[in-house]
Amino acid sequence: MSALPTRRASGVMLRSTALSLVAMVALAAEDIAVTPDAVVERGLAALVKLQQADGSLGDGAGITGLSGMALLSGGHTPTRGRYREASAKALRYVLGKQDKLTGYLGADMGNMYAHGFATLYLAESYGMTPDPQVRRALEAAIDLIHRCQNHEGGWRYVPAPLDADISVTIAQVMALRAAWNVGIGGQTSQEVIAKAVQYVQKCANADGSFNYTVQSGPGWGTSGADGVPRCAAGSMCLIGAGINDLKHHVLGPALGFLVKNYKAHLQGRGEWYWYGQYYCAQAMFHHPDFKQWQLYYNDAWRIIAGFQGDDGLWHKPDSYGPAFGTAIALIILQIPNNYLPIFQR
Repeated sequence: MSALPTRRASGVMLRSTALSLVAMVALAAEDIAVTPDAVVERGLAALVKLQQADGSLGDGAGITGLSGMALLSGGHTPTRGRYREASAKALRYVLGKQDKLTGYLGADMGNMYAHGFATLYLAESYGMTPDPQVRRALEAAIDLIHRCQNHEGGWRYVPAPLDADISVTIAQVMALRAAWNVGIGGQTSQEVIAKAVQYVQKCANADGSFNYTVQSGPGWGTSGADGVPRCAAGSMCLIGAGINDLKHHVLGPALGFLVKNYKAHLQGRGEWYWYGQYYCAQAMFHHPDFKQWQLYYNDAWRIIAGFQGDDGLWHKPDSYGPAFGTAIALIILQIPNNYLPIFQR
C-alpha cells in the first residue's frame, strides 16, 4: 500500500481561496500554526459539546451515526480514546432508535438517508469493537435494506421498494458493503449490490456525470461543480461494489469528472457541499492513482479548515445543523488515519 500523505504542516498559514480575508488576518494576529491535526482537535472538542444527555448529536440516528463515525475516525471508540464516553453514548442512542420490528433507523429524519448513515455507523462500530448487540441491530438494518430495494435496483426516501434515486442509493450501498466486510449480509448483499450497480450505471452520462434518477436525464445538478455530489455518489457506488479500474466504462469517466471539478465544489461553488465532499473524499481516497488523493487532500484540508468557525464547529456551507457539517468535515480530515474499515485502501 502506498504511504499515506503527511498530515502535518506546522507553521504554514492557510492560503486557500476559500478562507476569508478576515479569518486570515485573525490567524496571523494570533500567530497560530494551522495543521490538520490542530483543526481536528478543535473540531472533536466542539462536537462532543453538542452531545445531548440521551447521547444524540444532531437530529436522529443518521446524524448521530455520522458524528459517531467522526469519533471513530480519530480512534475514539466506546472503549478507548479520549472521547470514549461520548462515543459509547452515541452508539447507545443509535441502538435505542432502531424500530424493533422492522430494523428501521431513519424514523427521526423520515428517510432512508438516515437509515443508510446509521447502518454504516453500526457496521464500522462492529468492525472496530465486535459486540453481539451491535451485530443483531446491524443484521436487522441490513435486512431492511435488502427488502426495500426497488425493481430498478435503487432506493429512495421511504423504507419501501417504490422508486429510487442515486443520492439515497449510495447510502445503502456503502452500508451493505461495510456490513459485508464484517461478515453480515452474505450472498444476498452481493446480489443486491450487483443490482444496484446496474441501476447506477443507467444513471451515468458519457461525460462522467450522473443523473438523479434513470428517468430524469441530464440537466440541473449534472455539470461542473453542481455535478460533483451525484458523480461522487455514483463513483462510490461502483467502488463500494468492488469496481476500481480506470478503464471501466463508467468509473473511468466519473473519476475524471471529479478530478476536473472537485476543487470548484470544495471552494463552495455548487450545492450540497458536505454531502458532496463526503463522497468525493472517499472516491479520491480510493482513486487507483494515489497521487490524486494526495492532491485532493492537500486542497481539501486547507479549504475545509477555512470554513471552521471560531467555536470549532462547521456551520457553513450548506448544512443540516452544526453536528452534520462538523461530523463530515472531521471524517474527511481524518481519512488519513485509516481507522475506519470502510475507508481502508
